[in-house]
Amino acid sequence: MPRDAPDVCPLCRSGRTRRDHLCFSCERTSAQVTYPCDFVVPISYYTTPSPLRDRMHDYKQHPDPGVREVQARLVAAIAARYLVQHHDAFVARFGEWDEVVAVPSTHHDGVAALQSAIETNYPEAIGPFTRPLVRGPGHMSFNQASTTGFVLADGSDVTDHRILLLDDTFTTGARLQSAHHSLVEAGATVVTAVVVTRKINPHARYGSDRLWERQIRVPFQFAAAPWWAGP
Repeated sequence: MPRDAPDVCPLCRSGRTRRDHLCFSCERTSAQVTYPCDFVVPISYYTTPSPLRDRMHDYKQHPDPGVREVQARLVAAIAARYLVQHHDAFVARFGEWDEVVAVPSTHHDGVAALQSAIETNYPEAIGPFTRPLVRGPGHMSFNQASTTGFVLADGSDVTDHRILLLDDTFTTGARLQSAHHSLVEAGATVVTAVVVTRKINPHARYGSDRLWERQIRVPFQFAAAPWWAGP
């Protein structure tokens, strides 16, 4: 992922067209909640079409359960390896956390797919997971966050908890911003948010065409010093 640059959104690392502003989606979704997340750590970009896009889709939605199982293990491996390999850098930059919260699904009330994949395949790598949030009455959609999109589950108390927020894909940030708002409103500190992938549309309209061309020349390496850890 790129370090800070005039065409890089400092919140989500996508492209931007104005130097002193966030990207279009982050400006919208972060302004729609009272307690927005102001910094996200994406592990990798993906664009459509691409093998990584297919992986992120298939681990949840492929009709063959065998394919879903294999892809879930691979998606979980990306998150687990990145967080384990850079654990000390995360703590140095953001501080310790007590628990991990996966952004809930907007389609069902079960365990988030990413949480399930990690707990099934790499249960000692990340955690402990907790599930303090459930779907609320607020409307969330593309570029539309909500202060009541997620609400605290009955009996949950996150007061003074230090939470690492985790999600699989950041498209416009609507779900992540909604979850961040509800956790902070309930008294938690979200030390940072990590997403496996940041979807990017390489186009001049979004200020991401030159950014994409720069980044595809940089091989992905788990061992590389994380862009957010400083020089």
